[in-house]
Amino acid sequence: PTTELLDKYGLDEFKPIVSGLLKGDLRTFQDGLVKYQDRFIRQGTYLLLEKCKTVCYRNLFKRIHKILDKHQISLAYVARAFHWLGMPIDLDEIECILANLIFRGYVRGYLSHAKRVLVLSKRDPFPTAVVVLK
Repeated sequence: PTTELLDKYGLDEFKPIVSGLLKGDLRTFQDGLVKYQDRFIRQGTYLLLEKCKTVCYRNLFKRIHKILDKHQISLAYVARAFHWLGMPIDLDEIECILANLIFRGYVRGYLSHAKRVLVLSKRDPFPTAVVVLK
């Protein structure tokens, strides 16, 4: 939803969530989730929003792909992005996240464990229809 729509209905608690999702900014997404956690739990939306983290991961990888403009992305670059976001994680955890995204169809490509590289499809590596339909 747009910022104007959230303002119209007084849903300010969703602004950091939406902003983080659109940009792939996990820090903003997570901070918004933690800040309004009690409200989301009372509304019964917390678990739904927690599931949206997968889309946030997808959008982060999409942004990294656009910045590097490569179809083979070293997981070291991804680790630096996570570190820059203030969420340092190891390469094994990144591989796990990517494997889940690939399995769910959010990312088209494969992982080379030996080379620690994500190889993306040259045709539509981040399908939007999958995110909308699931």
